[in-house]
Amino acid sequence: MTARVQSESVRKLALLVALVTTVVALAATAASAAKIPSFPNIPGNWSHAEINVTINGKPHTLILDRGRIVQLSATQLTLLERDRTRVVEALNPQAIVRIYGYPATIYMLRLGMNAMTMRIDGGPAVRIRVGR
Repeated sequence: MTARVQSESVRKLALLVALVTTVVALAATAASAAKIPSFPNIPGNWSHAEINVTINGKPHTLILDRGRIVQLSATQLTLLERDRTRVVEALNPQAIVRIYGYPATIYMLRLGMNAMTMRIDGGPAVRIRVGR
C-alpha cells in the first residue's frame, strides 16, 4: 500500500468511528429522555408547583419553577419568580433544554429569558423550557 491509500483508509475509519459514536450518544440521550416526564399542563399564572407522580413504578415529586433568569453559570441558574422569590437551581449538563420550541443546551441559556424548570425529588434541573 502507498502512503496515500493508507491515509485515505485511516480517514474512512475515523469517519466511521465518529458516526458510530454519534449514533450511540443520540440513542443514550433518547433513552434517558424517555425516563423523564414532560412538563405537565398547569393552567394559570403559577410560579412554583410540586406534584407527586409515579415514574417507572416509583413515587417521585416533580418540582416546577417558572420565572426570569437573573443569574446563570455552567452549574446553576437563578430564577426570579412572579412573587419576587429567587430560586437557585443546580443544572444537569444533560438536561433537556428547549428554547422557543427548538432543542438546545444549557450553554445556550441567557440572562433575561423566561424559563420553566423541572427538578425531580429536589435534584438538579432535568428539563428547562424557555418561552416568550
